[in-house]
Amino acid sequence: MATGRGGSKALAVVVSEGSDITLRSAELVGRWVAHLRSEYGASTASTYAAGLRKFQAWLLDKGLSLAAVAPTDVRAFRDDMKAAGMQPKTVSTWLTAVRRFFAWLIEEGAPIANPGTDVRGPRGGSRSHKRDELTHGEILRLFEACGEDRRDRAVFALMAYCALRSVEITRADYADLAVRDARQILWVHGKGATGADVYVVLPAAAELHLAPWLAERGDVAGPLFVSRSRSNAGGRLSGRSLRRIWLTRKRTAGIAGRAKTIHSLRHSAITAAIRGGGEPMAVQAMARHKSFDTTLGYYHELARTERPAEDLIRYGGAGEAGQRVLEGF
Repeated sequence: MATGRGGSKALAVVVSEGSDITLRSAELVGRWVAHLRSEYGASTASTYAAGLRKFQAWLLDKGLSLAAVAPTDVRAFRDDMKAAGMQPKTVSTWLTAVRRFFAWLIEEGAPIANPGTDVRGPRGGSRSHKRDELTHGEILRLFEACGEDRRDRAVFALMAYCALRSVEITRADYADLAVRDARQILWVHGKGATGADVYVVLPAAAELHLAPWLAERGDVAGPLFVSRSRSNAGGRLSGRSLRRIWLTRKRTAGIAGRAKTIHSLRHSAITAAIRGGGEPMAVQAMARHKSFDTTLGYYHELARTERPAEDLIRYGGAGEAGQRVLEGF
C-alpha cells in the first residue's frame, strides 16, 4: 500500500476481482460510470463522469496520479477551478464526482480514506434544492396509482415517510428490519457507507403500507424489495427498475414537472417533518445528513418563503390602518 501526500492512502490496493488498482484506473472509472448509470440514470452518470474526467485532466497536468490522491490535491483542484472562473455550482458538482468515485472504491473493498470527504465546496453556489417537493395531494395520488401493488406502495412509503434515498431502497435487506423500544425500525445502508449502520423509525402510516408487502414477500432472507423483470426475477430491485416504477406511477398519478423526481419523495419527507415541528437534530437523524448545515439549509429555505422578513415591514406610522392605506396605492 502506497501513501499519498498529506497522509492519505494511495489507490495501490486490491479490490473485488483481485487486480492492482494502479494498473487499471481506466477500467475502474468505467465500472464506476456503469454503476452510476444503473443506479441513477444516464444523465447523472454523464454529469459525474465529466467531473471526474476534469479532475483526472487536472491531475495529469500536475504530474499526479489518480492512484495517489491526497486531500490537499482535491483542495488545490477546487481552488484552481475557482481561479479559472468556473461557476461555484459547477465546481461543487465536480467535487461531488470525486467524492462519489472514492466512496464507490471504498464500497468495493478498497482500504483507503476518501480524500474528498472534508473538502468543502466553493462559496457562492445556490443552496436551493433543484428538486421540488410533492404536494400532499400528489403523494396521496401516488399511493392510489399503485393500486393493488403492495411492493410499490411499500417502497414509496419508506421514501415519503422515512426519507429513504433510492440507493437505500435497493440496498435494503429483510434482515435490516428490527424493533427498538417497541418501534419498528429499518437499518439503512446509506451512500458512502460500508453497511447498514444507521436506522430510521417507521411511523404508523409507513408500517401500514409496508405490512401487506411483508405478508406477500414472506420472511425469507434476501433483499427487502425484489425485482419482477424477466432477467432478474426474484433478485434485488435495481436502481434502474426503481426509476421506471416511479415514472410509471408518476404518470398515472398525474404528477407533472421535470423537477419532481423520485428524490422529491425524500425532499417532501424532510420538509413535512420540519413543517410538523421537528427539531433540527431529530430531522438530521431521520435524514441521515452527515453535516448539520445540510439540515439547517432545509429550515432556512422553508423560512425564506413561509416566514419571510419582507412580511414584517410596515410603513405609515398608523399600524394596520396606515398599512391598508399604503396598500391601496
